[in-house]
Amino acid sequence: MQITLLAVGKCRKPYLKEGVSDYVDRIRRYASLEHIEVREEPTPGKGAAGNALCRDILRRLPKNAFIVALDPAGASCSSDGLARRIQRTGLEGIGRIAFVVGGPSGLSSRVIRCADWRLSLSSFTFPHEIARLVLLEQIYRAFTIIRGEPYHR
Repeated sequence: MQITLLAVGKCRKPYLKEGVSDYVDRIRRYASLEHIEVREEPTPGKGAAGNALCRDILRRLPKNAFIVALDPAGASCSSDGLARRIQRTGLEGIGRIAFVVGGPSGLSSRVIRCADWRLSLSSFTFPHEIARLVLLEQIYRAFTIIRGEPYHR
């Protein structure tokens, strides 16, 4: 399985960078992982800057991937549910999953419409850097569930 994490903006806080790096390394024990950071526009969301960001995200999405957009209005899911979704995607012959995490303004409706699945991490609101870390932890947890390893228990 190949996983792409496409995230808007850089992870700037050292403790979050360390956590992201740790979970990227952990996930790579189970799958190929590409972590792409898309440059955050100074005035995202509307106008030319928002359109440029949207085009950049869409251009970087891997071909033939199952696209998961993080969206507060998306479906909620348990850790077991995410594991089942990842496993089912692989069994359906789709070898790549791309998770897209927006910046402070979220994702454009155009990017969200391209998604195969809209996922909400929680009904809480998180800063985008924390959402990225939580998502990576859940992806790692999903692989340990799939493998029946003790991390999840």
